[in-house]
Formats: sequence, C-alpha cells, structure tokens
Amino acid sequence: MSKCLGLHSVDAARSMAAELKATGPRLDEHGEPRFLEQVKLHFANAASKTGIDPQYLALIQACKAVVRFNIPLRMDDGTLRTVTCYR
Repeated sequence: MSKCLGLHSVDAARSMAAELKATGPRLDEHGEPRFLEQVKLHFANAASKTGIDPQYLALIQACKAVVRFNIPLRMDDGTLRTVTCYR
C-alpha cells in the first residue's frame, strides 16, 4: 500500500464506492448516512496511508455488526434531547 495519497487511495475509494452502491441506500430510515459504510470509507482512506500489510488490515477491519441506540439527555435549560449513539 502507498504511504501517501495517490493512485492506490483513488482505486480504493472507487472500489468502496462500488461496494456501497451494491449494498443498498446510503441513508437509513432516519435519513442519516449508513454508519457501517462511513466507517469502511474512513478505514480505507486511513489504511491507504500506512505501510501495514493488507492481511493485518483485513483482521482489523472485520466488523460484523453495528449497534445503534438513543440516549435521552436532560439539557441545562430543562429540555429533553435524544442523542443517537453507535457502537
């Protein structure tokens, strides 16, 4: 992998874009970007800037599920706000 932003990262981005297109819509039912796809894009971008062996990157990248949950927060002014969290 290349350590600088270049052809390899462009190819990786194109590959990821094609994969995203094949997996479904980019927005979930709440109109938010699908979290797992965002993580994959950021991972590919960061991985293209390292010298780490692709075998090790594949081990790090393996993610089978995302948990999404909401936490109600009481603000200082007394209003209630719901924050969406991911793990």
